[in-house]
Amino acid sequence: MADSAAVTILNTGESYLCPPDVALLDAGLAAGLHIPHSCRGGACGTCKARVVEGTVDHGWVMSFAITDEEKAEGYCLTCQSKPTSARVALRMVNDMVPRAAAPTVVPSEFEATVLAAHRVTPTVMRVVLAVPAGMRFAFNAGQNLEFVVPGLVQPRPYSIVEAPGADGTPPVGQLSFYVTRHDRGHASGWLHDNLRTGDAIQVRGPYGEFHLPAGDGPLFGLAGGTGLSPVLSLMADALAAGFAGPARLMVSVRDRREIFAFDALSALARAYPNFGARFTLTREASVPAPWLSGRITDLLARDRPDLSGARVLIAGAPAFVDAVRSAAITCAAAPASIAVDSFVSRNPDAGR
Repeated sequence: MADSAAVTILNTGESYLCPPDVALLDAGLAAGLHIPHSCRGGACGTCKARVVEGTVDHGWVMSFAITDEEKAEGYCLTCQSKPTSARVALRMVNDMVPRAAAPTVVPSEFEATVLAAHRVTPTVMRVVLAVPAGMRFAFNAGQNLEFVVPGLVQPRPYSIVEAPGADGTPPVGQLSFYVTRHDRGHASGWLHDNLRTGDAIQVRGPYGEFHLPAGDGPLFGLAGGTGLSPVLSLMADALAAGFAGPARLMVSVRDRREIFAFDALSALARAYPNFGARFTLTREASVPAPWLSGRITDLLARDRPDLSGARVLIAGAPAFVDAVRSAAITCAAAPASIAVDSFVSRNPDAGR
C-alpha cells in the first residue's frame, strides 16, 4: 500500500491520514489529536485500541501490554501498529478528548542546547535544555520529551519539570528534567556519563497524556523518586491557574542523600500557602522533622487520609504506581479521580 490510510477515531469522530510506514499514534499526534499514550514503546498499553475496520501490522510489542488473544480479538497498540489497509477505524480503550476541547500540541524534533547537566543526588542528575531561539515549542503540564541517545533505536522519555507559561511555551525558553541513573540503564548511564553543559542533544516531543483529573476537589500528589517531575508540573500549573484548594505532595526517596528539588518545592510553598510538600525516606527508620520515614503505602495505611473527593496524581516506577494507587483507593479515592504516570521500560535495546 503506497498511499496514506484514512484513519478515524470513533471515540471522537476525528480523522487523519497515516502513511504506511508511520505508527498510527505518531500520525495522530502530528495531526493534533489527543490520543491516549505514555511510553510510546509498546510496553504500557495506554494507547490500546480496537480495530473496528481495516487491518494493521502490530510491529514489536510486549506481551504484558497486549496479549496474542487481544490481538486476535482485534486490539492493537497504536504506538507500534501501522496501517495495512486504505481505511482504519479505531476505538480507543482509554478515554480521550477531541482537539477542540484542549490546546493543540504538536510534537516536533529539534536540537536543544544543554544549559546544565549536574548531579543533585548520588543517583539523580538535573538537566536543563534551551529551546532553539525563534522556535515556538508548546507543551502541556505533565508531558515529556524523548532524548535521542546514541546506540538506542528508540529514544528515552523524561518528564518536564516545569509547567508551561500562560502561552503554553516554556518559561524563559528552558526545560528541566531529573534523570535517575539505573544500574542497567543504557540511556540514563549515557546521559550521566556523557552529557555536558554546552552540548547539543536531539529531542522529540512533547508526548504524554498525564493530566489532572476532572473536578474541583483537593489535589494530592504521590511521587516515587523522579516521578516528582510530572506531578510537580501539573500541581504548579494548577496553582498558577488559580487553584485555591488544598494541594499536598508527598515524595518517596531512599534517604536524605537522595532528596532533590527541595528548593523548588519550598519556593512553590512560599508562593502558594495552600501548597505543601513532604519527603518520606524509605531506608531511614528514625529521621528528624521535616522528613517522614517509611513507604508511602505504609503511611497511607497508617494515617488513612480521607481522599474522597480528592484528585490524586501518582507517578513513578510501575510497582510503586500500582501499590500506591491501590492504597489511595483504600483511602476512599475514586478510581476516576486518580491519574497515573508509570515509568515503564521499553523494549530491551531502549534501556532507561
